Amino acid sequence: MVGLFVGGWYPSEEKAIMITPLFTMAGSLLTMAFPILMLLSGKHTAFVPWLILVSNLLLSLALFSTFSQRRVLVLHRGVHLSVVLFVASVVTVFIDQISNWIALGFCFGLFFTTYRVAEKTSAGFGVQFRREWDVKTYLQLDPSRLNHWKVMNAKPTNGLMALSRTKQQLAVMYCEFEDDGCWLHLDVFSDQIFNLEHFLVEEE
Repeated sequence: MVGLFVGGWYPSEEKAIMITPLFTMAGSLLTMAFPILMLLSGKHTAFVPWLILVSNLLLSLALFSTFSQRRVLVLHRGVHLSVVLFVASVVTVFIDQISNWIALGFCFGLFFTTYRVAEKTSAGFGVQFRREWDVKTYLQLDPSRLNHWKVMNAKPTNGLMALSRTKQQLAVMYCEFEDDGCWLHLDVFSDQIFNLEHFLVEEE
């Protein structure tokens, strides 16, 4: 393990792999360009809803591939907005009373929100730490942290155990069970330095 050693915490070696988001977003630009040409020319417009639907599916795959690499993104407003735009575009694309331009506009909005999330994820925005953890030990945060942290499940689990959402940061904690034991992960999405001192009760 490389990196700084702070009170048992190690910088995580996990790196975002953005091949799938890159190619699916590039493909969505192509499938969004054709509907524009068709709508402007008035030709082959019957294919427009299906091309918009394909664009939405490609972008949703890019978003899911990005989201699955950082647990903390479950709290990110960009992800929430992307889901809303996806649903809005898919719902409106096949409603005859609504112009296809509206559905296409939602789709372009989905592209930009997905791009913003993917851009920060690929750049390694924030920090990720992990430390060895006893599966029999329940998570206890220092009382000074509880004003902006919420413990959802103190028992070691692969699901979310604790989360923090403030104006300065988004952060989650969870465990992963590997061959070499249980590891407690801390995923922080912020441009500020995260202070690990006096974070857990056992560190006092």
